[in-house]
Amino acid sequence: MTLENDNSDVEDDEKYISSDSEEDWFFESGKQSNMFDDGFHMENAPQGSGTAYDNFRLPEIIKSKKNICIADVIKEHVLPLLPAKSLCRFKTVCKEWNEWITNPFLAHKQSHCFQDISGFFYQIAGEHFFISRDPDAYGIPSPSLSFLPEPVTLKTTCNGLICCQSYIEDNAYCICNPVNKDWRVLPRPNYYHGPESAAVLAFEPSTFNFAANYELICAFPLADHPVLYFEIYSSRSKSWRLADNLCYELGDVKLSGDGFYMKGVVYWETSAGTILAFDLKNEHFGILPLPLESGPGGVLTKMHGELCYIMPHKQDNGYEIRIYGDFNMVLKQIIPLDSEVFTYIYGELRALACLNDDVLVILAKNRMIIYHVKEKKAEMLSSLTDAFVSYHPYVNSLVPVGNPLVRQQEANSHL
Repeated sequence: MTLENDNSDVEDDEKYISSDSEEDWFFESGKQSNMFDDGFHMENAPQGSGTAYDNFRLPEIIKSKKNICIADVIKEHVLPLLPAKSLCRFKTVCKEWNEWITNPFLAHKQSHCFQDISGFFYQIAGEHFFISRDPDAYGIPSPSLSFLPEPVTLKTTCNGLICCQSYIEDNAYCICNPVNKDWRVLPRPNYYHGPESAAVLAFEPSTFNFAANYELICAFPLADHPVLYFEIYSSRSKSWRLADNLCYELGDVKLSGDGFYMKGVVYWETSAGTILAFDLKNEHFGILPLPLESGPGGVLTKMHGELCYIMPHKQDNGYEIRIYGDFNMVLKQIIPLDSEVFTYIYGELRALACLNDDVLVILAKNRMIIYHVKEKKAEMLSSLTDAFVSYHPYVNSLVPVGNPLVRQQEANSHL
């Protein structure tokens, strides 16, 4: 891969804010935000069920203070709850806000506070596209990933970071964030993974770690050997390591679908109707069952902080969503899809990752539909050209791929 290991000439903030080459990202030309001229109003924030700002409460220490400036409260305790696009729009409020929002400490805090799924990336015929849950709130400046210097295929996403793999020669991996157009190419693995490797990105934003520490877990077989190897890249060590444990249990069984990471464990569906689970800390694996009715319409995802499997099911009089959980994948809940939207839909449905605990995402032929469980309300999110490609969830986060403080120090050392 011809990518270099650093993208130090990423556009400066002024060019980044005013860019509208691929999407009307922040605001129309010539307009400036005046939302805060008479104070902040939550109706100006992006709306959605179950999001961080829906449950916003002022800290007790703020309530106890007198004569506190509302702008300071917003800056410290509201801005980190907003998606990246909204934050970049608010840079125009004043110089002080621009300095605060461009400060790497705000990016760090926002990546930890805002973790709702904002939309889905997908790829057709080598081109990348992004379906936003709300284009006004969750858009990105470069959904085509055109800021990368060569063509890539999208492999996996996690909490605002994307892992791509080059089409060229050595199929090198690259980690990027399309919000800030930050990217890093990873060193070559010790083993050849090939373009069909089962890769999962593991990244958990933490208040205690300023750097965005992530790991890339690749499960792959060697030629003519029915054994699965696990090679892991760590951003801390900037190197690859091979897990000691090898998986002989699956034999010639293939890993199917997209892998899923949650709470230190990576999960892959297999073609045998099971789940391969890999504990990242101890580097041990296990085989878990999938529901008997599992199939291409189901998905492994997270609901209420737990691993679950969501499967649409067609009834004589409509559709329902069946949610399985626990390590035995027992049926936990049945959600009837009570909406006129589904009255005129025929054929099989497909579930995608949940936007949050209350909002499901369902593919129905050439339509992507979001369903609000509590409100029993459905709305079409987007029309699709291909409902059978992989749809990767993405979080509208400011998280940098590298350590921004270290990068700034390196830049200053060259002055």
